[in-house]
Amino acid sequence: MNLFRATSQSPAVHLQDARRRFVRAGTALLSGMLSAGGVAGHALAATPPVDAQAWLSRAAAAARTASYSGVYVYTCAGITESARVTRVRSASGDAERIESLDGSRREVVRRGDEIHYFFVDAKTVRVDRRVSGRSFPDFLPQDPSTLAAHYAIEAGPVDRAAGRPVQVVRLRARDGSRYTQEIWADQQSGLPVKRRVIDEKGETVEQFVFTELSVGERLNPRQVLPSRRTGYAGWTVENTSVEEVRQPAPARGADATAGQAFPEPRVLPAGFRKLTHVSRTLPGHERPVLQAVYSDGLATLSVFIDPDVARVSGHEGASQRGAVGVIARAAGDRAVIAVGELPSAMLRKVAESIGPFPAR
Repeated sequence: MNLFRATSQSPAVHLQDARRRFVRAGTALLSGMLSAGGVAGHALAATPPVDAQAWLSRAAAAARTASYSGVYVYTCAGITESARVTRVRSASGDAERIESLDGSRREVVRRGDEIHYFFVDAKTVRVDRRVSGRSFPDFLPQDPSTLAAHYAIEAGPVDRAAGRPVQVVRLRARDGSRYTQEIWADQQSGLPVKRRVIDEKGETVEQFVFTELSVGERLNPRQVLPSRRTGYAGWTVENTSVEEVRQPAPARGADATAGQAFPEPRVLPAGFRKLTHVSRTLPGHERPVLQAVYSDGLATLSVFIDPDVARVSGHEGASQRGAVGVIARAAGDRAVIAVGELPSAMLRKVAESIGPFPAR
């Protein structure tokens, strides 16, 4: 769970925030340092080859199982933000708390799949459920070997990050429908301590890096409790109802409101498969919004079908922050919103491949 990438963890939050941005804006929604000289050269040649896949598996396992606490910095497009994150693993499950350290006061508390978003200055708490998606440092699939079909997994140099010796692993995108990523894995624990997302031009789209980090220490469970523990008197509480839809998807182009069926995109990046299909009742909405989540194991894409096109009509368009893009468009009498960690051109193709819908 990540405060700045909460959108990828809970796309319903991104959906509402993206709409607000579209309305307000008037738009619709490795290299390491190598020593010169013969001695250094001989030492490098004598080093056994690095098993990049093994390092990736170790990093994925550490992110799922380790307890840790630290401060990380997120940067994208000239924006820099920092947050304190604490994750505690126990016999009863895992819990996490993320607190913003600059800007407006925000806090995310997760226990299992239940998430509370605290907007402290606005005295608002939003209760949601995670249906898919992970982010730094727990963003890798349980079996990273599945990524090899669409990413070339390459070992980089030994480096330093967060004051620790790390092994760099590069996941180079095999096509232009996804981003390349670089991971700095702590040599001692395996935990990813830095992540960089890179576009097809070789430019950094976004980056996460720990500046302080403790791994594997005994953490007090109180560290993952919300700072507000005395009830929500005087606060606005927004509850999101999420219900998994188990019916099989209909043929492409079928009505998205009949039996909660979901119209599959006619265009998806290679390797993306559906993870889940849910019905979300959002605060202030009478009719549920349908959401389907797709992933190639690393990048995540959510597609929403909103039965009320008026919520985006006249405000269609695109928004981008770091690797996460949003495309909102009217499709007949419904709205399509695509939110994903995809290059903008690919995300637009996905969004435009859904609908139009028959009139009701």
